[in-house]
Amino acid sequence: MKNVNTMEKTIRLLKGHYYGNIILLATIFLLAISSLIPFFANGEVISVTTERYAIMISIIAIPSSLKFFAHQLKKMPRPAETKRATEKYKNASFMRLYTISAVTLTHIILFILSRNMNFFWFTVVLFIVFLFCKPSYQELENLTETPAKQGSPGKEEEQQRQEEQLHPNLSYGDHSRIDDGKAGEKQGKRFEDREDIAEPIQYKYPENEQVPGK
Repeated sequence: MKNVNTMEKTIRLLKGHYYGNIILLATIFLLAISSLIPFFANGEVISVTTERYAIMISIIAIPSSLKFFAHQLKKMPRPAETKRATEKYKNASFMRLYTISAVTLTHIILFILSRNMNFFWFTVVLFIVFLFCKPSYQELENLTETPAKQGSPGKEEEQQRQEEQLHPNLSYGDHSRIDDGKAGEKQGKRFEDREDIAEPIQYKYPENEQVPGK
């Protein structure tokens, strides 16, 4: 119960940062669109080099932050302790969230300064990226559990398990030989069944024989 409360507190904290960042950035962006921010209303000229670097940094930062988060969770051994899992998940979430928030804020500021529509559309794309950064309780809970079983065992696996229970001292090769022996027995039974089938009786009918007295 204590572990569940710890994870719930962590998710609540992360969601507070998540929604707080989105609301703050969206407010600044809407004010910039509606021209309620008076400074640089006419737009300043921004060099092509600055624009290219801003776009390049965004193209690199967005997938890198998402991949970093996934990599941090993937390399963690499972099941992990609740304290370690929450700290790891929290740090990775903060890194992902604030990296994308910093890039978004940069584009908003550049849009306010230049009124360049390239920065406007990149800001819109970054707000869409935020949808993939929402903290998830299920993700955190999976770190503290053993990996899920890959479906139900098949018939062959179930048969192999029964063989191991019947012959616990046999190695894998011995089990294979037992399976081969069973296959040979089935094939031998098939040949025996064929031999047991009675051959059809052939009757010889006289064609040109004459019946005596005729």
